[in-house]
Amino acid sequence: MQLVLHLDDSSIAALIDADGAERAVWNAFAAWGRGEAATTQRSRATSPGGMASAMAAVVPPYCGGKVYSTAPHPDGGAPRFTFVNVLFDTAGALLATMDGGLLTALRTPAISSLAVHHLARPGSTIAAVIGAGNQGWPHVEMLHRVLPGLTDLRIAARPGSAAAARLTARAVAAGIPARLVDRPGDAVAGAHVVVTVTNATTPLFPADAIGDDTLVCAVGATKYDRVEIPGELVARCSTVVCDDVAGSRVECGDLIAAARTGHFDWADAVELHAVAAGTVTLPRAGDAPVLFESQGVAVADIAVSGYAYDRLVAGSVHNGTPGPHTTIPTFPTIDTTTVDTTTIDTTTIDTTTPTREVTT
Repeated sequence: MQLVLHLDDSSIAALIDADGAERAVWNAFAAWGRGEAATTQRSRATSPGGMASAMAAVVPPYCGGKVYSTAPHPDGGAPRFTFVNVLFDTAGALLATMDGGLLTALRTPAISSLAVHHLARPGSTIAAVIGAGNQGWPHVEMLHRVLPGLTDLRIAARPGSAAAARLTARAVAAGIPARLVDRPGDAVAGAHVVVTVTNATTPLFPADAIGDDTLVCAVGATKYDRVEIPGELVARCSTVVCDDVAGSRVECGDLIAAARTGHFDWADAVELHAVAAGTVTLPRAGDAPVLFESQGVAVADIAVSGYAYDRLVAGSVHNGTPGPHTTIPTFPTIDTTTVDTTTIDTTTIDTTTPTREVTT
């Protein structure tokens, strides 16, 4: 009987932190840019009753993928998501399965932070986060971490959003200089870095609300019918960078809409992995805005999964303190000879939160 390790979200939280996940993702993108890593685009199967999605990557010495379900909320609210990551070594051994909720929450802002590192104007002090759902807090925390001079973080969502008020309060309690702003257009005015993490289907703000010295990280338009950024703004940008151009052609609603209206040419899109590997050098925001479009890629999922597994093998917890494996929580295992999937604990993933806005 072969037993396979399964790590749930709480176990993963004991192993890794945002800083380590960020390093893993940055290294994976650089490897991808050098031709040492590879990814597939996301595949979706849909029916009136739900959706299943899958994506895979190779990030030596690991490979694997993420599969997840999207189920309608019984009360008509935001859909419910359940993520599972599967990790192999490149020799073909199945190493572990993992809850993918926390891993996704860590890898998405890590991708955004890579764009901020390479594309934001030097000395950025003002930032805005539009959206207060599942990716709101991870991006608030990321901006606080990667912008050491941050003095003003504006948070906005739908008018009267209780979730935005809670997110702002959480940020202030963490010592982040955050404030709640009623309208997205007001929140982004004068900001040096803007992050959008919503499921909007129409632009969140007018094109002229964004200054020439602004980097926009658009994270929410992960389906062809979602739009956060107006086409006129896309046309103003000196550079449009994607975490995966091929995937963006199918899924990135912002760029699909802009191309349809003549505001964008796909031939001008630049791969983030090329920037990370140093094979291209791009101007930062300053003379004109820069746009980064993130769909979420499996390279990042496998990077953080591999990082979690490395930490487990090393017998360390996320504060960096080494120790024997007994310092790590006891993990459940899966008997693959019987394929008893009921032993996979997904109850730690909160799939009912009504403020969930983006799932990349």
